[in-house]
Order: sequence, then structure tokens, then C-alpha cells
Amino acid sequence: MVKRIGNEIVSASTYQNLDGSNFTLAGYENKLQSQRGYVSAFIGAGTNFKNDIMGVVDLKGGGNYDKRGILSHNLRVRTKLGKESESVQIRFSPLTVNVPVAKNTSLYLNPHYSGQMDFRKDKWSNSIGAFAGVNQQLNKSTTLSLEAQRYNLQDIKDNSGKNWSINAILSYKF
Repeated sequence: MVKRIGNEIVSASTYQNLDGSNFTLAGYENKLQSQRGYVSAFIGAGTNFKNDIMGVVDLKGGGNYDKRGILSHNLRVRTKLGKESESVQIRFSPLTVNVPVAKNTSLYLNPHYSGQMDFRKDKWSNSIGAFAGVNQQLNKSTTLSLEAQRYNLQDIKDNSGKNWSINAILSYKF
């Protein structure tokens, strides 16, 4: 049986890289979920606060390995179109762990592979990364997530700021 959760979700997220660069995104998502998994579509706008404002479209899906949804997998395809950017990114997470630790709080870990085609540069890039964080339901409709992310784990010795970010995501479900 498929049910609609939160009919619609409005979210704002910011990814603050430790090298000073950033990406901030806001938009609307519609999500369908069953006991086994979900599919969703997101449309929004993002900026790096320097020289580019872009449209962003995400198509996402995922499935649970267990009945409680503690272990799962997911796939996201993100398209960015802007003055300075034109890319498609595929991010696959073969094992996401989401552990409830209190009534409205969970901890999560998401290792992933990411491949991106930058059409402006005609270049494909690969990255292995992971993010970990805490998800706090503030009330019936509002959720805040705070996380740390490490990019380019394939170059494990490069711990420079370009490979680290601190992220915050605020979501409201209608």
C-alpha cells in the first residue's frame, strides 16, 4: 500500500564548506512512501552567493532493508541549471543508517558515491563521501537536521577545507 506522507514538503538547506564556499537551496518536494521505500520529486532554487543562481530539480528514491527503516539505500539525481552552472549529479547511497535515540531525535550516517557531469566544462567527476548528523523533529510539521560532510574520501589524505562542510536543513511538511 502506498501512502502520501506530508503531502508536500518545503525545505531550506545550506552547505557551508570549510574552504569558505557554500551552496544554499530552497524548494518544494512531493513524496510518496510505502513500507518498503519512497519516491519524490523536488524543484527549487539554489545559489553560491557569488555569481550564480540556479534552478534545481531532484528526483529521489530509496528502499528499506528492514521493517523499521533503520537500514536503507537511496538514489538521487540532481540537475542544476544556472548562469554559471549546468550539471547532472547522481548520488547513490548503498547503506544509510538512521537510528532513533529519543522520541523526536535520530542520528544518521550516509556513505555514498557521487558522479557529476558538468556540461559547461564537458567533464565527469567522481567522489566517494559520507555525511553524518542529527535529525530533530521540532513539532508535528517541522524538522531540523544538522550534519557534517566529508567529500572526496578517495583522496583520504586531503583533509583541506574544500573536502569538509557543515550542513543545516529545515523542513516543513504540509
